[in-house]
Amino acid sequence: MNVLILAFALISALYWLSISVLWFRYMKTLPVFRVTDCSNDEAIYPSVSVIIPACNEEESIDQAVRQLISQDYPHLEVIVVNDRSTDNTGAVLEKLKGQYPQLKVITIYDLPPNWLGKNHAMYQGVKEAEGEWLLFTDADVMFSPRSIKKTVGYALEHMLDHLTIAPDLYYGGVFYRAFLAYFVFAVTATVMFTKKVGVGAFNLVKKSVYNEIGGYEVIALQPLDDMSLGTLVVNKGYKQGFGLPSKGFITVKWYANLFTALKGFEKNLFASLNYRVLAVIGLCLFSLVTNVYPFAGLFFGPVWARALCSISLLSMFAVYNQLSKFIDISRSYVLFHPISALLYLGAVINSTVKALSRGGIEWRGTVYSLKELKK
Repeated sequence: MNVLILAFALISALYWLSISVLWFRYMKTLPVFRVTDCSNDEAIYPSVSVIIPACNEEESIDQAVRQLISQDYPHLEVIVVNDRSTDNTGAVLEKLKGQYPQLKVITIYDLPPNWLGKNHAMYQGVKEAEGEWLLFTDADVMFSPRSIKKTVGYALEHMLDHLTIAPDLYYGGVFYRAFLAYFVFAVTATVMFTKKVGVGAFNLVKKSVYNEIGGYEVIALQPLDDMSLGTLVVNKGYKQGFGLPSKGFITVKWYANLFTALKGFEKNLFASLNYRVLAVIGLCLFSLVTNVYPFAGLFFGPVWARALCSISLLSMFAVYNQLSKFIDISRSYVLFHPISALLYLGAVINSTVKALSRGGIEWRGTVYSLKELKK
């Protein structure tokens, strides 16, 4: 038993030491986009088409469109795809359309086979887009003034083909904030290793590159459409950039609370593991050893195992301390790390069980079978 405990402690310590070293190096390379940054008003900016899928978004779509229309950008069109909404989204968009000629509204009434709803909406939006660059975003994302000019300017300066930015999230209570801190760490660490990323709130890509990689037709049945698009860009050899926002640069109220966030993961997490049960089991075991065990191992087991666990926890604290400089969290949230990890694993297991039991995933009232999703 002591040998097994020592093995767990050693795996955890090596993992967190490696992560912390790589983390500090990687975070130094990421640009941080700030509301107060100046944009180059003398530069020649390409035309941009912003594409927003909207399904029952009556509460946020008005403000989202107005903030985009009011951007200080010379050649901007906004395309909203009303995807089978059953609330007042359509009426809100018709009113906005009468006020803003640069707004295009596309209405979808039926979903064709072999498509996910959001992916199909994006695809239809691109067909109407006239811009040299495409900005894919969501109906609840709010843009600060001049944010598009600053991000496009950065993409041009660094000769990028694709730029994606994580949004500034509205936060709830302590447990929710702690869980989001864990989630942001997990996603950023994954990007750090894979060098492939896409964020639904802000995916800016050259239209020519989008066409070259096949666009949304290639990822028609991918629930993680944002990451899938970013992966396509890198796999085809194009240059990608990833950045972080300062407070208020690009904001989104993600989920109302922790419960709805965990519920919202239902459609994504099993898909993120390519619908492989063995991958789910492997993730759970590895996460228990590296994210949960060190907190218990600090108090129980052989002295050497405790020492190794203390190394894991110190490395973990260093990561959270660094993360707190980029997003609005407290470094003390490291104390909630094992709870957040267990909640995340619970969401992974729930996503897996629900998908297998119903034979597919449910998204916005539509069920998509695993058979068609695995195509």
